[in-house]
Amino acid sequence: MIKNLAIASDHAGYNLKSFVLNNLKKEINLKDFGTDSDRSCDFPDFAKEVCEFVLSNESSRGLLICGSGVGMSIAANKIRGIRASNVSDKETAKQSVEHNNVNVLCLGSNNVSEENVIELIETFLDAELINEERYKRRISKLED
Repeated sequence: MIKNLAIASDHAGYNLKSFVLNNLKKEINLKDFGTDSDRSCDFPDFAKEVCEFVLSNESSRGLLICGSGVGMSIAANKIRGIRASNVSDKETAKQSVEHNNVNVLCLGSNNVSEENVIELIETFLDAELINEERYKRRISKLED
């Protein structure tokens, strides 16, 4: 069971991140790594902090939000041990974890609405890796 969610955004994702922080009702510890405004900033700095938290804290996943989700996804996937997925629907969020053991969800504020973001995040947090050899084999190849 996931107990901690590290969350960060850049300026483009700030408003959606604020919405998530104020509306996510799931019983989970939220750790906000910024940014704290919609003033221009560099997304890789925030991605790094969230990913380091995820890697050093058991039962943790990360959530990164920028305009498209692409920049955060690229930055997160540069960090060994992180498997980040940029998604815009709950089925992909679920399958990302079930098949690929994704530990960081990336969202684009231009692609995800407030109406569906909470359900999408909760789907990601509730999903678990399907414990089958084929998925474990594929994931181990990603780690090489």
